Amino acid sequence: MKASHLSEVLSAWATASGPLHARLASSIKEAIRRGDLPPGTKLPSERALAKTLAISRTTVLTAYNDLRSSGWLESRAGSGTWVNRATSINARAKVRADMLARSPLLNFLLAEGSGVIDLSVATTRPLTSLSEDAFELPAEERRWLFEQRDYMPFGFPALRERIAARYCKLGVKTRAEQILITTGAQQAISLVTALYVQRGDPVLTEDPTFFGALEAFRLAGARLAPLEVGVDHIFMQALRNRITTVRPRLFYVTPTFQNPTGATMGDSSRHRLAELIAEFEIPTIEDETLAEMVLEGNRPTPVAAFGGGENIFTIGSLSKLFCAGLRVGWVRTSAAQAARLARIKSSIDLGSAVLPQAIGARLLTRLDEAVERRRVELQQKRDLVEQLLLERLPDWTFTHPCGGLSIWARLQGADATAFAQLALRRGVAIAPGNVFSIADSYADYVRIPFLLDAESLKTGMEQLSEAWHEMPRSGLELRIGTTIL
Repeated sequence: MKASHLSEVLSAWATASGPLHARLASSIKEAIRRGDLPPGTKLPSERALAKTLAISRTTVLTAYNDLRSSGWLESRAGSGTWVNRATSINARAKVRADMLARSPLLNFLLAEGSGVIDLSVATTRPLTSLSEDAFELPAEERRWLFEQRDYMPFGFPALRERIAARYCKLGVKTRAEQILITTGAQQAISLVTALYVQRGDPVLTEDPTFFGALEAFRLAGARLAPLEVGVDHIFMQALRNRITTVRPRLFYVTPTFQNPTGATMGDSSRHRLAELIAEFEIPTIEDETLAEMVLEGNRPTPVAAFGGGENIFTIGSLSKLFCAGLRVGWVRTSAAQAARLARIKSSIDLGSAVLPQAIGARLLTRLDEAVERRRVELQQKRDLVEQLLLERLPDWTFTHPCGGLSIWARLQGADATAFAQLALRRGVAIAPGNVFSIADSYADYVRIPFLLDAESLKTGMEQLSEAWHEMPRSGLELRIGTTIL
């Protein structure tokens, strides 16, 4: 296990109380109990972990010694330190936890309420500027829903019709039977993955990219192949080259306000992408979860409008625009493919909760209003964070995002994972760039969402500035990592 991966498993250790070595030892012990560190896991060297956590080597050595003496760890001459194979009865039953330990998704989602300013999760607050009646159902409709015995495995009919109408307005001819409602966009990604990917199959995906998607692919046992995302998104010749060498079973792409970089693909590239998808018949997830988060200009046209046929699975969500708690997402594809996905979904949950879908159908009647209200809110917060970056962290560089929920910033001459540990001790949780990378690259980047209230953003950026001034920035070795494909 790399030091950076272990630091993600132990993401909350720095906020505990007591001496540093005792906090670290306690966190490692708890990770072993949870099964995040199964028996036989090799731990990083004292020197490597100390560098990643921005603490002294003596602190790590003391923590390791305490755990060895109490039987949690064992050492082998010349080989390093390992989790004792006899330590945890439950750990073997949690082998998947080790496979997912690299992804911080669950840790990030649990961060709220821990007393820190959370800049690690790009989750919007409810759009309270809409009137309350937008989130309410008329009494007659509520009574009708309560009387239903149908699980509606394809989704609430009115919601499917309105989503289909929205795609038609965007230039993508769509019928209601081409829409499958899911429990958020995350489930949509997982369902398409389940349809195509078996253990060992190659999946081609952007790098960096949304770590929730990476978690879904890893859980399926996929071999991940990276495709670099630049300022203008992915380069089409590079995509062709990767397709011919990797022969992926699935391709994942976020053409609009890419997470975390904010890059957006131009129309000519979208047209070329659709041609490549059709030419090679590659099942492709087009993630449009952030497509309505337009801060400047107009919403780009979905790739599905340019072709690709039933090989394109366009996914979307109401959660980012309206309310995270809705958990209403969807897949837009051919009717036949929607039926295949519905069969998989019905075996998992029979169907998504109908009440949130009914609310979602009402909210879609006010979509344009919601987009504009969210635009005004996010523009103000984005501009505030950019101003604070320029004032408080002038050493950093970043790209001005025209949409989305966050800023992708580069730290000059510093390791972002070590910086995240320092920031956490200052009371700010932040996501280092390598957690978005298949190859553990982007070690000098961080993602900064602009979603909290203005006062929290100001305080958080001030604390990041203070942590930055404590950060040693000499002798940095960026982790490039290795990739199977």
